Amino acid sequence: MDKKFAIIGKGFIYQTHVDAIKKIGGEIVDVIKEENGKDVWEEMLKKTDADYIVILTPNDLHFEMAKFAAENNKIVLCEKPLTIKSSEAKILADFPNVFTVVQLRHHPFTEKLKSEIRKDKFYEIEMDISVHRDEEYYRSWKGDPNRSGGLLFNLGIHYFDLLLYLFGPVEEVLVSSLSDKTGVGVIKGKNYICNWRVSTDTKKEEQRRLFKIDGVNYNFSSKDNLAYENLHTYVYKDLLQKKGVSAEEVLPSIELIEKLYASCKK
Repeated sequence: MDKKFAIIGKGFIYQTHVDAIKKIGGEIVDVIKEENGKDVWEEMLKKTDADYIVILTPNDLHFEMAKFAAENNKIVLCEKPLTIKSSEAKILADFPNVFTVVQLRHHPFTEKLKSEIRKDKFYEIEMDISVHRDEEYYRSWKGDPNRSGGLLFNLGIHYFDLLLYLFGPVEEVLVSSLSDKTGVGVIKGKNYICNWRVSTDTKKEEQRRLFKIDGVNYNFSSKDNLAYENLHTYVYKDLLQKKGVSAEEVLPSIELIEKLYASCKK
């Protein structure tokens, strides 16, 4: 099986992907920075010997790059969020060779919970993802909602995806407050209610990633960034078997975040 990879983007998450590719015996044959421009990455995608294209660019560039790579018959792995618009995710859903990174689906807790959660039982969930991000973070593209999609896409997507993956579709959303740095609200489904908080405005010593189900905390990460949990290796193992998380599978979490933002504008 060919394991040749080309990577677009060399930001914070780059080394995590490099390490995971090495662990699965992959070979990186091309690396390019997104700031080199569209002509450069397009030419690389046309000429590379890589079978797999890994997209690690700012969020607003994901769609165009993923679509172009897929159209050129490459297998695509795009960092989260796959897109920051559900309309774009729907287009990518037509491609069976496009996958994205939502690594909490690969956490040991996840499949255990998935098998234990019952449709005939009501669950109370508390989700509190509160981390510290410095001023450099806000000055970067991550602090620009037009590029990142804002707080809920940039930080919340992992846990919103996990919520829907475990418990199913959303029936009602309520946002109590939402700023560039903190959001608070409620999500209701057929058999669950989730009180959520997502924030980048927390003191370092008070950082937390809580995911409580009926009062029991499932510690999916005690670190301030999921990149440090070494779950990307599992993402790549699935990718080699062409059974990663597709655009169609992640679409509900993208639509949920759009609903949360839209509810604040009413």
